[in-house]
Amino acid sequence: MSKKYAKQNANDIIIDDGSKVYNIKNRRGEVLGEFIFRPTDTNIVNRYEEVVAYFNQLKLPDNSDEAMKEAEKEIIEKISYLVGADAGETFFSILGAFSPLANGELFAEQVISTIAKVIEKELSVRTTKVQRRMNKYVAKYHN
Repeated sequence: MSKKYAKQNANDIIIDDGSKVYNIKNRRGEVLGEFIFRPTDTNIVNRYEEVVAYFNQLKLPDNSDEAMKEAEKEIIEKISYLVGADAGETFFSILGAFSPLANGELFAEQVISTIAKVIEKELSVRTTKVQRRMNKYVAKYHN
């Protein structure tokens, strides 16, 4: 499997930011977009906690169009802050934040839960890898 790298010129500085691309698909397997996640971002857990606190205190606005648009804009800004990318392009070009899903959740809730699963999975994998590498170096001191 080949990796795709951006074309570079002599003046480019290329770094490995550890980013991974997750395809956003519907239940039929159609790709609706992509989410770029940087598991090496150590501040994502703090941002996640901030965003969850925001959602926990969030009250749905009255049904006026202006209040709904403003609340949706705030939600998109918070999720963009969390993932370090334009969530409006990534997630909310698919459905509006207040779109109700069949299970009773709002689409914004599903986006947050999905991001939480990615964070948990990636950080758990990375923690395990770091621990294995550390064990390799310190094993001789435990014998």
